[in-house]
Amino acid sequence: MEPPTEDHPLADRERILEALSEKGFSPVSMTLPVLRKLYPLCRDSGWDITATLIHTETEVLVTDIERGDTTGSQYGLAADLGSTTVVMQMIDLNTGETVAEAKAMNGQIAFGDDILTRIIYTKDHPERLREITQATLSTFRNLFQELERISGIPYDSCPALIIAGNTTMVHFLLGLDAWTVFSSPYAPVVSDPGYFYGRELGLDFSGIVFFMPALSNYLGGDITSGLLTTDFYHQDGLSVFFDIGTNGELVLGNSSFLLAGAGAAGPALEGGISKYGMRASEGAIDRITISGGSLTFTTIGGGRPAGICGSGIIDLIAQMRLNSWIDISGRLDPDASERIVYLPEEEEYVVVYADQSESADGTIRYFSQTNIIQYLDTKAAAHTMIDCLLESSGFSADDITAFYTSGAFGTYADLESAITVGIFPDLPRGRFHCLHNSSLAGAKELLLNRNRLSDIRYLQQTVYCVQFASMPDFLIKMQAAKFIPHTDMRQYPTVEDALHNIHRR
Repeated sequence: MEPPTEDHPLADRERILEALSEKGFSPVSMTLPVLRKLYPLCRDSGWDITATLIHTETEVLVTDIERGDTTGSQYGLAADLGSTTVVMQMIDLNTGETVAEAKAMNGQIAFGDDILTRIIYTKDHPERLREITQATLSTFRNLFQELERISGIPYDSCPALIIAGNTTMVHFLLGLDAWTVFSSPYAPVVSDPGYFYGRELGLDFSGIVFFMPALSNYLGGDITSGLLTTDFYHQDGLSVFFDIGTNGELVLGNSSFLLAGAGAAGPALEGGISKYGMRASEGAIDRITISGGSLTFTTIGGGRPAGICGSGIIDLIAQMRLNSWIDISGRLDPDASERIVYLPEEEEYVVVYADQSESADGTIRYFSQTNIIQYLDTKAAAHTMIDCLLESSGFSADDITAFYTSGAFGTYADLESAITVGIFPDLPRGRFHCLHNSSLAGAKELLLNRNRLSDIRYLQQTVYCVQFASMPDFLIKMQAAKFIPHTDMRQYPTVEDALHNIHRR
């Protein structure tokens, strides 16, 4: 810019805003920290400066100025705020590449493994809410420092952080009581928090933080973010987006309509029901194969098993069904294998997937008959959510052209096992697409392309949420789905063929 003169003594701020206006940026405002940097930086740099701009939907904010041309070095942050794990990436805004990634257990876990426990803990206790908010902020601070350590780039030089998380997680980070998320009429304090300064939230971060908006009470910003990675809402055909984690969130539709719903699905599918169930970490059985009466497994890390995670459980049930260790109702057959034994302390039959010689501590690891029934109850809920949305839209499973899976279960579970058990429909396998962490990917997508905000606003206006509990035949459908894979085997022709082929052998 031209320096000020006595003939044209325009103030520094106004001189910068005028120059930006000439480049098409309007309206523009400047933050106080930037205002405090103007003198003597502008004069010392000979009025050759780089301005960092953040576009909101109403204005452009100048969030930083630097001497000289620094446009070749610009980075941003994207985060998936999960109830169990928080993952953050540092992104090169010029190339779109991820330069560093860090993950950590959500500090909120100290106040309860599940979301509901945390909500109840904080209800009507402001001091406890502050505890859980501080635990969340501490998790973010640790991730900031880890990204800086890995990349060598100061995290506070990043102008923007986009956070995608479910409605409760966002409430806790903002210091809001999340009881309204859980209680009737299920109207949260906020669905679309918008933009905040990092330090406003209590973060040691001078940039702007944007929260992915929720589509409804139980369809949080993580689902909005995930949908950005699919684009099926602009296409013909019929697509399904299914995120299975602590809960199950489902969106079905195309360019003409979008139906959505949510329900409890995750704890059993992730191993939470079993005595020796565990997260997908070192020592967890993650794969199981059965041939006749013999069982083999692999563990994460390759060592002796301490327990079993969700992907191992679904393999176990699918393989037991295909090898007739259990029948269509999930009932164990003690004559099928020596690994099916009666445990007096459990007062029921169990399947021993790791005996004394195989386990990490020399005691058996098993999955009980009760565990199987509980698992089938949960998988039935997941199947029925899909079934109900299809029926509401007037389509059948055969009409699905693309099926997107996300979340911990959708990422790590074996597809064939998920179909054999009856969680996913029996579609041609090429129609399935695993998105891994779609919440994080969507946050990165928006960070790199602010025009995707128009897609987010479209989704907010278009998605219609179905209440499964209000459907008169939901429980009837649930009962039919509690079998492996279903009472109507015509829905699962490849599973029926596999069962026939094994029996013929």
